[in-house]
Amino acid sequence: ASVECLRHPEYRGLPLAVAGDPKKRTGIILAKNTLAKEKGIKTGEVIWKAKQLCPNLICVSPNHDEYAVFSKKVREIYLKYTNFVEPFGIDECWLDVTHSQMLFGNGVEIANKIKEEVKNETGLTISVGVSFSKMFAKLGSKLGKNDTVSTITKEDYKTKAWKLPVEKLIFVGRNRLQILKKLNIHTIGDLAIADEKVLSHYFGVSGKYLKDIANGTEEDKVSDYNNLREIKSIGNGTTSIIDIDTLEQTKQLIYYLAETVSTRLREHHFSALTINLAIKDDNLETTSHSITIDIPTNSVDTIAKTAISLLNKSWNFNTSTKKIRAIRISCSQLFSDTQTSFQSNLFMDTKKLEKLSKKDKSIDKIRQKYGFNKIKKALLIEAKHINTEESDDFI
Repeated sequence: ASVECLRHPEYRGLPLAVAGDPKKRTGIILAKNTLAKEKGIKTGEVIWKAKQLCPNLICVSPNHDEYAVFSKKVREIYLKYTNFVEPFGIDECWLDVTHSQMLFGNGVEIANKIKEEVKNETGLTISVGVSFSKMFAKLGSKLGKNDTVSTITKEDYKTKAWKLPVEKLIFVGRNRLQILKKLNIHTIGDLAIADEKVLSHYFGVSGKYLKDIANGTEEDKVSDYNNLREIKSIGNGTTSIIDIDTLEQTKQLIYYLAETVSTRLREHHFSALTINLAIKDDNLETTSHSITIDIPTNSVDTIAKTAISLLNKSWNFNTSTKKIRAIRISCSQLFSDTQTSFQSNLFMDTKKLEKLSKKDKSIDKIRQKYGFNKIKKALLIEAKHINTEESDDFI
C-alpha cells in the first residue's frame, strides 16, 4: 500500500487498499495503508464490507513486480547492518543485530537508523519492533503507528504484551482462536500462564510453542540471509474466475499453471522429478495426486501432460456432479543444472527433448523482454476463465 501511495501521489492522505477483483472472485483486501487501518479495514476482508466501514476507500490492483523491486531495495539496506536477515513475506523481515552493536549502537539506535535510511533511500516509511525474541519483535512492529520504533523488553513485556488480545500473536489464526476462547484464553497473558498439558491436548506439539511465544522464550533464531533454507518445491495455483466442468477448460488452466511453474524452475536452474496436482472443487474440498517421472524436467509440455494424466485418473467430467474451482501444480524432488544428469531412457527421443528445451528457453527470452503474457499457447488465447493477475506465486 505504501508503494502504491508513492506511485500515485494523488492518493496520499487518503485511505487506500491493495485489493483483488470481485469479478475474478479475488475481491478481498490484500494490504492497506495506515489511514485505512484506522478506519477498521482488515487484511483478508471482502471489499464490499471494507467499503461499508470506509465509503471513500480507494482500492487498487496489485503490482507485484513493483513491490519486489522495493522489497529488494529495503533488504539491501538491512544487510548493511547485519547478515542475519530473515524475510517473512515480501514486506517484513526479522533482523538479529546482536553482533552489530559495536558498530552501530544498541537495538533501538540501529532500528532508528534503518528506519530513516529506508525513508531517505526509497521514500517508504516503516514501523520497527525491537525485542529480545523474534515473535515479540514482530508484535512490537504492530504496536506503534507507521514510521515509529516500538520496544518490548524483558522488563516490560508483561505490561506491554500480556494485556493484548491473544490473536495479536503470530500463528494464532481463526481456528486456534476459537479453541483458545473456549479454554477461556483471551489475552496473551492468559496464554502465557495456561496449563501446558491442556494446550498440548488441543494443539499437539504446537501447544508448548504457543505458550513459549507468549512468554518470549521460543528458541527461534534469525537465519543468516546467505544461508536461507533450501528450495524444496516450486509451484503455482490459481482460482478460476468461474467454476469449470469441462476437460478443455481444465486443460487450459493446467497449461497456464505449467507455463508459470516451468518458467520458475528454469529461473532457479532446476528440473523436477515429482509433479503434483491439487484440485479444489466448488464445495471447497481439495484432493491431490502426484507422480514421479523417469527423468527430471522443467519442460512446460511434460509438466502439463503429466498433470493432465493425473487429472484423468482422479476426475471424471461425465459423472461428477461437482465443478472445479481452483487448481495448483507443484514440482518437487528438484535437481540443479549443475548436478549429474540422469541416464536417458533407451526409448526416449533425446532430440525431441533438446528441441523442447530450446523452445522453452526462447520463450523465456521473449517474456523477459516483453512480459510474461505477451506470448502464450494458442489454446490459452480464448481462455477467459483464467485469472492471470491473481495467481498464487509460491516457492
